Amino acid sequence: MRLKIGIIATAAALGCGEPPGPADVLIDSWIEAAGALDAWNDVHNLQYTVTTVWYDSTEAEVRRRPRYVWLKKNPERARIERDEAEGHYIQAHDGSAGWALLNDEPVPPTELAAREVLYVGRDVMYWIGLPYKLRDPGVNLRYVPKDSVGFEGVAVTFGSEIGLHPGDRYFYYFSDESPFPVEVHYIEQDKTKVDRSIWTDFQSSDPITYVGTRTYYNEQGKRTKALIIEEVVINPGIPDAMFLPPGSGT
Repeated sequence: MRLKIGIIATAAALGCGEPPGPADVLIDSWIEAAGALDAWNDVHNLQYTVTTVWYDSTEAEVRRRPRYVWLKKNPERARIERDEAEGHYIQAHDGSAGWALLNDEPVPPTELAAREVLYVGRDVMYWIGLPYKLRDPGVNLRYVPKDSVGFEGVAVTFGSEIGLHPGDRYFYYFSDESPFPVEVHYIEQDKTKVDRSIWTDFQSSDPITYVGTRTYYNEQGKRTKALIIEEVVINPGIPDAMFLPPGSGT
């Protein structure tokens, strides 16, 4: 088990009299390497591009689609723009309600693009907010010894009132060579299928460090999809109007 110098989470910070356990050591090593908790606290708004790349059964690229993301904290707000075959989508959440447009026309609330706004908004905040968000209230950490994956890791679960899918489970695996995770497994709430991704290309945009590329593989070890975060700008000063629906009068 690795022990890092300068672990930020003390027993007092964890709310107990015991020293940090191995799961806390791994997560706090990652947080420290990514800039420490103060770094995430200094991020008030940000924008970035996340590009999804799909591969066929031969691992040849078949499609590449960027999503343009604007985020604001306290309260959390999100705006995501993307192009699909049917046109240009805007999905946004203003901190209290979500809305969506397709080609500048409102998407009916029963349609998927409107129904998924809150989930998508939280998703794009979550991934850029790792590892810091693993110290949010209601996040449970459990140490996973080396197993068939070949790395020690941390299993992450959530309290019953946390998020839209509190039953989701994540497993972050770490090598001895780096404080950053090398492999992540995800099991969606009420499902058993494991989504496996390899994490590479960690990047920094002052003051935070984030994963640049998450590459997903199927059970046969074939690459199926990649998510690439780039063009990150921290605290660009995003106007509140970006998150408000057209005609809101603000």
